[in-house]
Amino acid sequence: MYALVGALILFLILVTFHEYGHYSVARYFKIKVIKFSIGFGPDLYKWKNKDDVKFSLSAIPFGGYVAFHDPADTENYNKLSDEEKRFVLANRPALERSLVVLAGPIFNFILAFFVFTLVGLFIPKQSDMVTAQVAEINDQKFYEVVAVNNTEINSVQELQVGLLDLTGYTGNVSVELYDYSAQKKVLLEKSVTNLKFEEGESPAEYFGIIPFADFEPRIRSVETNSTAENVGLKANDRITRINQQNISSMYQATTALNEFGQQITLGIDRDGKNLEITLPSKQEGTSYGLRLGPESNTFLSSLVFGYEQTIFWIVNTFKFLFKTLNGTMGFENLSGPVGIAKVAGDSLVSGLIPFLLLLGILSISLGAFNLLPLPMLDGGQFLFILVEKLKGSPISLKLKAALMNLSFLLVLTLFVFVMMNDIARII
Repeated sequence: MYALVGALILFLILVTFHEYGHYSVARYFKIKVIKFSIGFGPDLYKWKNKDDVKFSLSAIPFGGYVAFHDPADTENYNKLSDEEKRFVLANRPALERSLVVLAGPIFNFILAFFVFTLVGLFIPKQSDMVTAQVAEINDQKFYEVVAVNNTEINSVQELQVGLLDLTGYTGNVSVELYDYSAQKKVLLEKSVTNLKFEEGESPAEYFGIIPFADFEPRIRSVETNSTAENVGLKANDRITRINQQNISSMYQATTALNEFGQQITLGIDRDGKNLEITLPSKQEGTSYGLRLGPESNTFLSSLVFGYEQTIFWIVNTFKFLFKTLNGTMGFENLSGPVGIAKVAGDSLVSGLIPFLLLLGILSISLGAFNLLPLPMLDGGQFLFILVEKLKGSPISLKLKAALMNLSFLLVLTLFVFVMMNDIARII
């Protein structure tokens, strides 16, 4: 039930926003629109606006479309006045037609930006480091994940996607770590051949890495009349050292501050000044009265988060699409409606934030997929416009129809394949 509800909500938001992109830009240029449909097939519910545009919710929930007048449909086209024909999409300048065609994917990217920005308002600032247990070295210790193949890692997302990007790679994978307890760098190296990840296995898990988001060790609050306040600690102090150990992560600081029966000397950075503050020993079950934690996002930093996440997922979605099409990543990794419905249901149960993150990522996926140069997709329609502009004459209707039918067959085959993938995963 949750899967069905989650999938339906995702479908309505993603498709409506995508098609509204085409529609709104067309109306901006006063181009005549016949119909705006969410779904295909028979109309379940329909109405018309003052401009005589028909809006409908249709029976088959696998997409949508905005219908325009077609000069090839002579019976209906010839009923239009000369002024009306001037504002038929096919008769408009190439720039206007291109903007109408590309507006759907662009609106998907805009939706993702707003969704990620909204998420940013309710979560802490992005972690600036990753702490992990590493089974292949020592599963009792914790390490900072510094880099993968010399690419700096600053978040769990970067780690997982960076490792996933190595799919199909043959050679040496080098993960640079920092051993908190020994205060030194450690190298995890693994030789791989045509690297593949199993279904349900995270890329980090393949390398024996169990990561979690970590932050700089900054004091967020100090309780009134607590030990921490009495020794002079203040909110926003950053811990740089505890006894003889340099401290760089909140995990390190929390672990050290939970030690009982010994006095603790803290190195503190307060507005650029280095201080040394001593905390007395404490007994089990007592607290110093300080809380470590990441900063909350402001509206401005939420906008930055939204922008960075949007660019991150656009770049990586195109990268993974290319890897899938050239065979580096197998088609078995693709998910169709059944798989998306399951993930949507799971994320809906998990809460609003996971569901919104899924919405943002899928919005970018939908936009990117529609930019592929297949005639039945927006990218293919844009390619037609570009070729016609360069050659100075229209592409023949027979060739367009043949390419359209071929691309439809390809997309249908892909659809059936991913459906079979989804069903096989569930069974």
